[in-house]
Amino acid sequence: MTVTLDTIDVRILEALQADAGRSVADIAEIVGLTPSPCWRRIRRLETEGIIKRRSIQLDRRMIGLMFTAYLEIKIQPARKANYEKFEKAIQTFQEITEACTMTGPYDYLLKIVTPDIDAYNEFMQERMIPLDVVGDFRTSVQIRNVKEGRGLPLGHIDG
Repeated sequence: MTVTLDTIDVRILEALQADAGRSVADIAEIVGLTPSPCWRRIRRLETEGIIKRRSIQLDRRMIGLMFTAYLEIKIQPARKANYEKFEKAIQTFQEITEACTMTGPYDYLLKIVTPDIDAYNEFMQERMIPLDVVGDFRTSVQIRNVKEGRGLPLGHIDG
């Protein structure tokens, strides 16, 4: 389901995606409103579920998370209960920062962030493999981050 957004809504969303910590007064100035109607629009965007949450982005290296890997997982045997077991379990693994189902030879793609390769190996040996539903898997190690996520593209919205 999509909702109708006008130009001001889009500009509010862009401002919040760039910096969720901005004050309503700052956002209002950016979009050309006074604070009260700007606040009402933000509340509406939250109530309608367009804004799911506001968060901050940490510098992983500054807090000692030096290792990032992408893990492709094949669930075996391929049974509904095994997919459900896997998805429930990974919700509790803080090392997994993103997870999605995929087409192709693997079922899931996971982004794993740990302090180092030893911690990654321990994570695999102590948490993933014991799930007993992980069949084949493949790890790709991130060498360098070229572009970090900065929010969703909004250029397709006719406001």
